[in-house]
Amino acid sequence: MKKFKKIIKRRHPFGTKYKSCQINRTDRWISVVSNVIFGGLHFSPTGFAVHSSRDVTPEWIGAAVRQALDTSEYLTPMEDIEREPLILMKASSNERRLAFWEDLASAYGYKNREATWNKYDSLFVRWFYEVEPDIEIVSTKSSRTGAHSAWPRNMNEGRVFHVPFAASDAEIGDMVLRTFSRCEGPGKSTEPLFP
Repeated sequence: MKKFKKIIKRRHPFGTKYKSCQINRTDRWISVVSNVIFGGLHFSPTGFAVHSSRDVTPEWIGAAVRQALDTSEYLTPMEDIEREPLILMKASSNERRLAFWEDLASAYGYKNREATWNKYDSLFVRWFYEVEPDIEIVSTKSSRTGAHSAWPRNMNEGRVFHVPFAASDAEIGDMVLRTFSRCEGPGKSTEPLFP
């Protein structure tokens, strides 16, 4: 008997422009990094990227998220992606990403940047700025290797949150903190790594 793949309906049609950032947090630090969308998500070579000690205010978090989304760029063309511009963008993205993590490692007493990648909670943030007013904040589950993933749509109840982009910095920051409480550590853990 032939098995059919379940088709999941997209919330937005392919090519709908959006902005994106990632928020990471440990017991020592929090970071907010703007993404560029160009054949996938990449650390923005020119967008907003900041880190601070963990004990920042919700207002600081909200302002950082707003600035990261403002500087995020959607560069994916509707036609085929040309190889050369993508290669150049990835090179500058990687250079800035490694420098950012090097700075973070130095600021918070890690042996090297690789040590900062081991354990942290992470949120994925998207804003379909042309078609909806709300920011979507997605909590993640971390793996034993340090990678992060969101859940399938049928399992994301209570793990995906929305807040208007026009909300105050404090309201956006409060929603980020609420979403962090829904992150899960590796294996069977149902708790954030850094509550």
